[in-house]
Amino acid sequence: MEQEPETLKKVCFGSTQERKQFPYHCAPDRLGNELAPIRGSPQCGPGCYNNEEVTNMIYLQNRKPMSKKGYTLGARTAKRFSSNEKMETPSPAEYQSFWAKERTFSASYAPFSIKDVRFPGKMTDITQNPSPGTYEHYTEQGRKVSWPGRFGSPDWSSVPSLQKRTLRSELSTDKEFRKNRNRVAYLSLYYS
Repeated sequence: MEQEPETLKKVCFGSTQERKQFPYHCAPDRLGNELAPIRGSPQCGPGCYNNEEVTNMIYLQNRKPMSKKGYTLGARTAKRFSSNEKMETPSPAEYQSFWAKERTFSASYAPFSIKDVRFPGKMTDITQNPSPGTYEHYTEQGRKVSWPGRFGSPDWSSVPSLQKRTLRSELSTDKEFRKNRNRVAYLSLYYS
């Protein structure tokens, strides 16, 4: 008799569902909380802590208030050698202080473009850089495309148009003609 592969074995009384087992899943009770699985406790969100770690005897012993009265028989609760908890860190002005120091470079080893002038020389020629008021900018204002008209309505007899045809469909040449006619009318504003 052939042996069935692992994936096809029926595990839960006739179903093929995966059984939740300990290393990857845990029960939502006290035992499951104490034995946290590999992926962490599913009930605790990020930033939560295990309550047992802060209520056990070792935690309380390490944070017990100490007496500083001396080393006599009941008063000796202070540590013999005090731990120096002062952090040895530099002041804010000392962080990367080498960037504030002036650096000098020899001519052959200077970084790219460091010896260039920061601001190039100003142009003093008036023809290249005219000052305000030295040039004329008079242009016609409110120009419109000239379109022949009579008493507010267009004069279609003087507008260039195609010849009438019996076939009413529009050809590509008709479209090009209209486009060209409108372009000529617009360009007549500037080139007349």
